[in-house]
Amino acid sequence: MTADGGPGRPLRILLLGRGGNLDGSQRQLSYLASGLDAQRFALTLVLNEEGPLAQQLRQQGREVHILRFRKWRSFPDCLFRYGPAARLVALGRRQGVDIVHASDLWRAGYAHYAARALGAACILHVRGPITPHDMAKHRLRHASAVIAIAQRYEQDLAAAGLDGGKVQVIDDAVDLGRFRPDPSAAPALRQEIGLADCLLVGLVGRIEPFKCVREFVDIIAPLAGGADGRVAFLVVGQPGPRSYYKALLETVRQRGLSRQVIFTGRRDDMPRVMAGLDVLVTLSGGSTMFEAMACGACVLSVRADGRHSVHTRHDQTAWCVTTNQHQPATAALAQLLADGERRRRLGNAGRIQVQEHLSAGRMVVATAALYERFAVC
Repeated sequence: MTADGGPGRPLRILLLGRGGNLDGSQRQLSYLASGLDAQRFALTLVLNEEGPLAQQLRQQGREVHILRFRKWRSFPDCLFRYGPAARLVALGRRQGVDIVHASDLWRAGYAHYAARALGAACILHVRGPITPHDMAKHRLRHASAVIAIAQRYEQDLAAAGLDGGKVQVIDDAVDLGRFRPDPSAAPALRQEIGLADCLLVGLVGRIEPFKCVREFVDIIAPLAGGADGRVAFLVVGQPGPRSYYKALLETVRQRGLSRQVIFTGRRDDMPRVMAGLDVLVTLSGGSTMFEAMACGACVLSVRADGRHSVHTRHDQTAWCVTTNQHQPATAALAQLLADGERRRRLGNAGRIQVQEHLSAGRMVVATAALYERFAVC
């Protein structure tokens, strides 16, 4: 049976997300929108801004609306939240929405408001660590279901007291058609940066404190200083807070690392970048780690809390270091750079892990199954 008990009616989803560039959560939203069967799911997307994501979704034939979401709780934005919230409800009524799905917690207030007004189910996506304060702030107990993108976030939710029956782990996914090994990528990247025959180590993500870019510089500094051009270190991502970015550039300059530490900015050729890396270093996890694995790059996962992804198993699919000091991570990276066979072994195993468990198709199937739990029979 379909959502209204009649034949042929698709389940109607109002999906709230970030617009702009095709980065991070935006790519995940794109995978979901392009993968859902339009005969079973009528998807309306509401984004906070125009950009490549909105353009791509419209090219796929999806209905996209732009709505400026004001911060739900922060003053003074909270004084103006009910205008966009009312427009969201009006849109949902026109569509006959069955489910309101916030693809990140920044839209949780709007999702709750719209779902309650529409008599619809409310699904919230958790993409980061959760505390009991976050539970109350985003009213997670009132959600119909919660999607956690990693097992460690499911553990956070359980520790904060959320009923486990509401939580489903659905990992972020990778487009295996785009992210795959490419033997030509590394030579092209080396030629681009003007350092032939060097190893390429990268950190990928927006340049902001959460991505631990300063900590990355601390890790690589002892190696970059003595590598004599044999290793190049790429920081790939759009600059975030201006003060943070300027301080980072100054640190690199003062340490004499400007020639080997290269800030590439945001790039649109991420499959080629990932396939060209010998080692991807991550201090925050995320889907970029899985994209690198899909391309056959060796991943070094460094976490102070020890909560590495279940898909990065130490010395099996990645190299994992639990530390809040840079020296152990530096030593681990030095070992990987000196051992090409280990890098190849881990890169191959990581690629197989992603192929078997983290395809975009698997993510879409799991999300569709969750949606269908709220179809009214």
